[in-house]
Amino acid sequence: MSIIFRGDEYMVEVRVDAIRMSLMSPGHQVVILKDVDAERYLPIFIGKPEGDAIILALREEDMNRPLTHDLALHILDALKGRVGHVLINDLSNNHFQSLVVLQVNDKELTLDARPSDAIALAVRAGCPIFVDQEVMDVAGVVPQVGESFTGDMSAFEDFLDTLNLDDLDK
Repeated sequence: MSIIFRGDEYMVEVRVDAIRMSLMSPGHQVVILKDVDAERYLPIFIGKPEGDAIILALREEDMNRPLTHDLALHILDALKGRVGHVLINDLSNNHFQSLVVLQVNDKELTLDARPSDAIALAVRAGCPIFVDQEVMDVAGVVPQVGESFTGDMSAFEDFLDTLNLDDLDK
């Protein structure tokens, strides 16, 4: 398992596995992050424009004009900086929190960001995406073959049951 210890945090490296339309919230999408070393997934609900920005970056489509995330990277590059990594670092009131860690002039700068923006920047910059180990333990999903859950399920877990994980690679 790709768990990295940094400072006082354990981080799990993930990659964008899929982006799907949300069945629970029309007009929204779900970005599915996958643990690079395990069959564990982290679904994060995001807005459709943000999901589309990530999809464009994943497809490496060349746009005539820079999009917002491209502009941010151009500015950072002009300042001789780069995105070191992004970290989904907290889950509070059913909302994920994230950080963008920049390397500028031999200094590390950490900026608060929406997970969708952090992921879009990471995909464009080709930098690692990490999830705090505690966040992954709480919100990560491990597909269970042949098992059913009989406890009280949240709407979030109900939605996950509708996902066909075999389709995630398509």
